[in-house]
Amino acid sequence: MKQLILIFLTVSVTFLSCDSPECNNTNPIFSKYAPSSPEYKKELIAQLRNADLHELSYWFVQYVEDSGEEYLQFSIQGEGICAMGLVKVETWSDKVANIKRVKGRSYEGAKFKGLSFALEERGDEIELIYKDFDRMID
Repeated sequence: MKQLILIFLTVSVTFLSCDSPECNNTNPIFSKYAPSSPEYKKELIAQLRNADLHELSYWFVQYVEDSGEEYLQFSIQGEGICAMGLVKVETWSDKVANIKRVKGRSYEGAKFKGLSFALEERGDEIELIYKDFDRMID
């Protein structure tokens, strides 16, 4: 049920966010699973490993709280990639503190330039961990 709600919110917010360009997903894994699922994350990591990360665009979708963890959800777009990425925030630096304070409201559709994250693998669990970004275009 939780995954169904997350999928509904993701789709709803994506359609409401008008600042990011439209991208069409052609990956069946991204269509079948929720962004929080291990299957989705594994496929996203595989796609990111094969992509030029500097050529990807990151558009803020929403702030997500799940099982006591906090995430920033991004629409990730680039050559052959049209996916949602949940980026776990462990340390809320000054750059992102206001996003947390307002739970993402008013940031929907903002483009993040130079978004950087680390990959953390613990057994079967894979997480993108927020590190920094160069600038945000709101």
